Amino acid sequence: MTALFWYSYYLFAFILPSLSSLTAPSYSPSILRGRTLFVSSWKIDTHRGKPRPRAKANHKFVELGIGRGRHGIVRGGADSGNVENSEANSSKSSWGISLSLFLTYLTVMGAKCALPSTLSMLTSPNSGLAHHSAVLSRQDVMSRLLALSTVSIAAGKLLLGPFIDSLGGVPSLQIALSALCICLGSIGLGARTCPTLTSFAIYWIVVDFAFSSCWAACVKTIRDCMSEQRWAREIGRLAMAARMGNALSFAFFASLLQWASAGTTAPTMGADRVDFSWRLVFRASSAIQLIPLLMLSYFGRKGKSDSGMNEDKQATSMSKSTMKESLAILYHQSRTPEFWLHLISRSMIMVLVSFLLFIPSFMVQCYGISSASSARVGSMFALGCLLSVSTLSELTYPSVHRNSNIGRPTPISFFRQKAYFMLAFLALATMCLALQRAFLQNIINLTPAVGTFLMFLFGFSLAIPFYLPSSMFALKRGGKDGSATIADAFDVCGFGLLAVFNGYVARVLNAKTKRAWVPVFSWMLGGSIVAMTSLFGAVYLEGMREIERKP
Repeated sequence: MTALFWYSYYLFAFILPSLSSLTAPSYSPSILRGRTLFVSSWKIDTHRGKPRPRAKANHKFVELGIGRGRHGIVRGGADSGNVENSEANSSKSSWGISLSLFLTYLTVMGAKCALPSTLSMLTSPNSGLAHHSAVLSRQDVMSRLLALSTVSIAAGKLLLGPFIDSLGGVPSLQIALSALCICLGSIGLGARTCPTLTSFAIYWIVVDFAFSSCWAACVKTIRDCMSEQRWAREIGRLAMAARMGNALSFAFFASLLQWASAGTTAPTMGADRVDFSWRLVFRASSAIQLIPLLMLSYFGRKGKSDSGMNEDKQATSMSKSTMKESLAILYHQSRTPEFWLHLISRSMIMVLVSFLLFIPSFMVQCYGISSASSARVGSMFALGCLLSVSTLSELTYPSVHRNSNIGRPTPISFFRQKAYFMLAFLALATMCLALQRAFLQNIINLTPAVGTFLMFLFGFSLAIPFYLPSSMFALKRGGKDGSATIADAFDVCGFGLLAVFNGYVARVLNAKTKRAWVPVFSWMLGGSIVAMTSLFGAVYLEGMREIERKP
C-alpha cells in the first residue's frame, strides 16, 4: 500500500500536470524566432513553418508582426481564424499523441510483468498446462523460454528498426499492440487456445518479438510529432511509464491472484487441484492493451488530418528507398566513436537495470527476508527509477540549451555539464554495487534496511543514463529516416549480453550461500565502471561535434 501511495503521488504531482501543459496554445518555432507569417490567400504549412500559395489566387498579403514587437492589423478574419484553429488542433493532437505514448509504454511494460508474476505457478504440475517431455522438466522449459525470449527481443531489435522508420511510429505501435493483445488473450482464454507449456512458450516468444519494437516506435513517433525542445521531456515520460508499468503491474497482479485464491475454498485446495488463476493475469494484460491501441488510432489519424500533409500516397512507393536511407544513416553513424561509446554504455546499463528481475531472489537468499518483503525491495528499485526520471530528466540531460532559441551558440559548458551528470549517476551506481559486493564477501555487514536503501539508490542512479543519452543521440543523428534504426541498434548487443547474463544468474538462484552471488556482482561492478567511462566519453564527444557543426 505504501508503494501504491507513492506511485499515485508521482502520477498526480509530475505526470498529469506536465501532460496538461501540452494543451496550452503554442506557436511554431518560426513565429517565436520573429519571422513574418503571411495569411489570407496563402495556406500555412504548420510542419515546415513555410507558407504555400494556393493555385491561381490573388495573393493579398496581411502581415502578422509576431515576435519582434510589431502588431500588424489582420484583415480577412476567416483566414486568421483558420490559423488559430490549426494551432489549437495541432496542440490537441500533440497532447493526445503524448498521452497515447505514455499509456502505450505503461501497459506494455505492465504486460511484461505477467510472466515473472506467475512463474512459480506456471512451473507447477497444477497449472493446467500439459507437459509430455521426458527429457526436459517444467523448470528446464521455463529456463529455456527465458533465454529464447531474450533472443527473440534481440532479433526484433536487429530486424525491425528499418521497417519502423519506413512504416512510421504510430502504425508500428498499432501492429505491436494488436499482436500483444492477441497473444496474451490467447494465453489467458483457456485450454483451447493454450493447452500445453510448449504453446505458452511460443505465444510468449511472439509477445517478446512484438515488444522489441515498442521503444523504437515510440522514439520514431516523438521524432515525427514533437519539436526538439520537447524530446527530453517525452523520453522522460516514457521512462516514467516504464517504471510505473513495472511497479503497478506487480502490485495489481498480486492483488488479482490473491483475490482469485480467496475465492477457492479450503477443501478444494488439494494437491491435485488445477489452478487456473494465473490465466486472469494474462487476460488483464491483454485487455489493457486496448486502451493505447484505441487512443493511437484516434489521435494518430487526427494528427494526420490536422497536419495538412498528404504523404500517405507516397509512402508505399518510397518505402524501399526509406529503408535504404535508414541503413545508410546507421552505417554513417557507426563510423563515429560516439556511436560505439553509446552502444557500449547502453548495453552495460541494460544488464544492470534488468537485475530488477532477480532482486527478490537476491534479497531472500542474502538478507534472509521473506518473499513478500523482497517483492517490496523490487518496488523500491522501481520507485528510485521513477523518482529520478520524473524530477531530474530535463535538469540533467536537456534537449537544447536555454539560449538556443535566440540565436546564441551553445556553450561547451552545456555539454560538459551533461557529461558530468552522467558520470555522477553511474559513479553512484558503482558505489552501491561495491558495497553489496563487500557485504557478500563478509567484509562489511549490512542490515536488510540498508540493503533496501542501496537498491533504491541503485535504481535512482541508472534510470536517466539508461533512457536519455542513447535515445537523444538516435533522435538527433538518425533524423526522421533513421531514429528507430539507431535506437534498435543500440539494444541488439544489450539484449544479446543480457541473454548470457540471465542464464548465468539463473544457475546462481539455486545456491545455498550468499557468496555464490559474488561473481554476479563482480561482473556488474566491472560493467558499471565500463558504462561510466564510455557514457562520459560519448556525451562529451557528441557535444564537441555539435559545436563543430554549428557556425
